[in-house]
Amino acid sequence: MSLLTNLIENSLDEGYAEAAARRDPGSPPTGRSGWVLAAGLGLIGLLLATAAAQVRERAPGAAQAREALAAEIAQRTAEADRLDDDLKQLRAAVDEARADALGLTTSGTLLAETLAQLETVTGAGAVQGPGLVIHLDDAVEEEPDGSGDPRAEDDGNEGRITDRDLQTIVNEVWAAGAEAVAINGQRLTALSAIRSAGQAVLVDFRPLSPPYDLVAVGDAKSMQSRIAEGFGGSYLQVLQTYGISYSLKTRDRVRLPASGGLPVRYAKPAAPSEDTS
Repeated sequence: MSLLTNLIENSLDEGYAEAAARRDPGSPPTGRSGWVLAAGLGLIGLLLATAAAQVRERAPGAAQAREALAAEIAQRTAEADRLDDDLKQLRAAVDEARADALGLTTSGTLLAETLAQLETVTGAGAVQGPGLVIHLDDAVEEEPDGSGDPRAEDDGNEGRITDRDLQTIVNEVWAAGAEAVAINGQRLTALSAIRSAGQAVLVDFRPLSPPYDLVAVGDAKSMQSRIAEGFGGSYLQVLQTYGISYSLKTRDRVRLPASGGLPVRYAKPAAPSEDTS
């Protein structure tokens, strides 16, 4: 017990005690630690000031780059719209010339009717008739009130319509008996693709923004009932739980344009095979 008592009562080594006694009371400890600390703080401050200056210098350049990119996007979009208008005019001229050429004979009239039916199915031609309109819109974004931890707030992606949502609803519309489908005026074909690029939804590489109007030509009342009673209706109700709004309305007559991205392919009769027997 004497050893433990000595350690408790004399915890400071005698050499340390003598050095502390020789130092004047109230004088700061000597050595390089204070200078090292001051130099480190000065270096950190210099680095922070340099980083702030670089950020301020780069901010105007980043803003100019964003403005240039936005201007280029607007220019390319306007050019694509102009080319789409030219394509519609050329197709109308081709249709008129073809009707004049095929309407001269009975066989030509039958061929013209067959071509019109194929264009309706493939999306190569415009179509009109009774239809169903499904209106979809993103959830209303609430303004942050400034309370709470902003890092814990939801980024709002759950209330945004995604490419997968549109794919699912389009497939349900086809299954309900639609003869032709378009989203915001973009005609869908067997080769169409609905994809996402960041937060944008692309239909055949054309960016679309909400709200989305999915228009289907066919038996409107039958499509509406089949979608509402099937998986499509359940899926729309699930979207509604995330704040996404939707509506199903029938129209007596709607018109869908032809697809602008349908490639044209040429075919020719196969050469007769020679009988080698």
